[in-house]
Amino acid sequence: MSCDPPSTSEPAAQGQSGPLRFSTRDIPPTERVSWLREVICREYAQVEVTLPARQILSQDLRIYPWNELRLSVVQCNGVALERLPRAPQRVSQDCYFAVVLISGNYCLEQDGREAVLRPGDMTLYDATRPHRIQCPGDFVKLILSIPRPLLRERMPDIEHCTALPMPGAGGIGAVTSNFLRASSQQADELTTLETSSLAEQALDLLTLSAASARPASFAVSRSRSVSMRRVKLLIEKCLADCDLDTAIIARRAGLSARYVNALFGDEGTSLMRYVWRLRLENCAKDMQDPRRAGDAISDIAFRWGFNDASHFSRAFRRQFGRAPREFRQRR
Repeated sequence: MSCDPPSTSEPAAQGQSGPLRFSTRDIPPTERVSWLREVICREYAQVEVTLPARQILSQDLRIYPWNELRLSVVQCNGVALERLPRAPQRVSQDCYFAVVLISGNYCLEQDGREAVLRPGDMTLYDATRPHRIQCPGDFVKLILSIPRPLLRERMPDIEHCTALPMPGAGGIGAVTSNFLRASSQQADELTTLETSSLAEQALDLLTLSAASARPASFAVSRSRSVSMRRVKLLIEKCLADCDLDTAIIARRAGLSARYVNALFGDEGTSLMRYVWRLRLENCAKDMQDPRRAGDAISDIAFRWGFNDASHFSRAFRRQFGRAPREFRQRR
């Protein structure tokens, strides 16, 4: 079987390209699990796929482009998906996924938390980090793929909101859930201009829903949230500066070093651990980017603020479980 699963595009609405569509209808039953793994690993995240015993897989999937977002409609029978620690990731998959359960049962595990959804409920998870999804029977769900920078810009503490159930029975959760369900039902009729507007509204609604589900113990005041957002944006702009340290970041942000460290302490990390992790993630993305195939690994490391190749190699291996050269060759 080819590594590229077959797909058919539906007719385009006015000004809107049709969705990508993947279905098991034309796939031999014995090949469907490996086929589905290829589809999910290519379009979403690197995962392992398992089925209940003696079950024949049946799935229908449609993916609609929404500016930088993607809205997916998934119909499937029972399945379990698991992303293993340190699994390689593609640059295009550096996303958070918002899930709306339409029918069936759904359970998500990530970061020691568990979200068990009923139809109408929602949850969020980080596609790049270990997680497990269990759907024991037939189900229908929506997935909104959101690039990491877009969601981090709105919620600097988004990592505290993964694998939390967002009830869809009332309040802002009901507004968001109904909005996404209605959008999916009309997706084939929407123009590019219309989906562009809907994408912005969907992000705003999801941010409100996630904030309402966040435990009080992780609540960040508005002033601290604004400060954290400013610091993280500053770090992203200055990552290439190999002299970047706590004092420089605090001075440029107009905050005290003690306060900046306290902000990151709220997220269970430290300022410089955050800086090193961000540098390593950017190096990994560049090593997976076909446009950077001709760049030397040392050049990539120096581009993102490393000034010692040996230190970079050790740090990279700790983060991703492989030496930089091996990581690049596997991709």
